[in-house]
Amino acid sequence: MKKPRTIAFICALALFGAVSACKTTVTEDVPGDFTFRGRAIHPAAVSALYRSSTGQIDLATFKTDLEARQWEDQPGWWVTDFEENLASQRSPFFAYAAFTGPVTGGAEIYVLSITFNAGETADVDNLLLLQKSGSWLGLIRAWNEGSACDGGILAQRMDGENFLYSRELTPIDLLDLALDVRLGLNAHEDLEATSESCFAAANYVYSLTQDREDLVSVRLYDEPVTDEKGRTDRLRYQSCFNRIFNAYLAEGKTALSPKDVDEFAKRFRDECVKPAAAPPAAPPPSAPAPFDK
Repeated sequence: MKKPRTIAFICALALFGAVSACKTTVTEDVPGDFTFRGRAIHPAAVSALYRSSTGQIDLATFKTDLEARQWEDQPGWWVTDFEENLASQRSPFFAYAAFTGPVTGGAEIYVLSITFNAGETADVDNLLLLQKSGSWLGLIRAWNEGSACDGGILAQRMDGENFLYSRELTPIDLLDLALDVRLGLNAHEDLEATSESCFAAANYVYSLTQDREDLVSVRLYDEPVTDEKGRTDRLRYQSCFNRIFNAYLAEGKTALSPKDVDEFAKRFRDECVKPAAAPPAAPPPSAPAPFDK
């Protein structure tokens, strides 16, 4: 009578072993790797976090059928493509590159450089400061969006506790960096501000431990600017700006400190804006008309 029970017990053990073997092994994430369960975090999840109203997302419950792939043209980046917009004939996408902050043994901190297009005329760039704790991602801070020459982001890298990056500058962007000069200029009226108006790049450093960002320098692009009839002359101050910009290049002043940026803006104000805004001089008093006695 005991033999059948023994056989049943052995079969139960075999079945338990088979079920255990079929269970998926959960891969542990290495602190400092921007992964979830051993895989790079899906760009669609980062996109959902960026658009969310709560600033949080649970990776354990996030689902998507979209493919995540490494961006061939951008080593170190992950990208996903959304459904094509038939009206604009554009293919929306979302991509990111992750930079690991100082590892302290607690919640993980990352800076993400993102690029996306959801139907815009040009791709949009931004930076995100994220915290990862278990399966949760939290958005701590988002920088200002930029696009092409108007704030496009480049040269991103982490150096210890500091994140370094650059932004492309239009003429107005360059002048707006001045701390001591406020000009109140209008894009496309006073100065050009198109996707091709790259005149310089601003170099920044952001300290993760101090939550502080500083402008380090501005590099003027070393190609002289030529006035174009029908384009430059439609903008109030562009020709004058070009003259000052070219003078800086001729003098070899292409690397500007924040103080130098103030000097550039002051020179632009004094040579371009003030003369144009000054009221016409009053005519000299006329001599009294002769009269007969």
